[in-house]
Amino acid sequence: MTQTDSGGDFAQQIALLNLVITTQITQNLAPYEVNASNYFYVMKVGKNPGISKSDFNNLVHLNHSTITRAINQLSKKGLIEQSIDPDDKRSTKLFLTDKGMRLNRGIEQYMQQLNRKLMDRLAPNSDETLAKLVKLRQSIESDHPEQEN
Repeated sequence: MTQTDSGGDFAQQIALLNLVITTQITQNLAPYEVNASNYFYVMKVGKNPGISKSDFNNLVHLNHSTITRAINQLSKKGLIEQSIDPDDKRSTKLFLTDKGMRLNRGIEQYMQQLNRKLMDRLAPNSDETLAKLVKLRQSIESDHPEQEN
């Protein structure tokens, strides 16, 4: 396949795919008070209740200031609660609030549907294609670790 056949260069197509999916996620998750930039924080805290902020940083692989801003924003919306670790006063633990838990169920359902829809469009080799894309991302990250978000 040539560049003309594929509609442009590979990097451009990946960037456009990201834009389309990000826009769709933001529009569809608006009722849950989250967007494409922060929905996964709610999901990760929901799967790891009581996780420390430092462990959370390692889990999501984003820079500290981005995580702090997002967590503070979600706390103001009443979705995430931050509490001082009683065993280590320097550490903050993260939990979903009752509101956050309710919204998380809807977020998870939507994301499962979206992922199924996207994988169906890549069929019949969707698992293989996804594995290749993940390996590509990981190899790029390992080549340039200082550029991780």
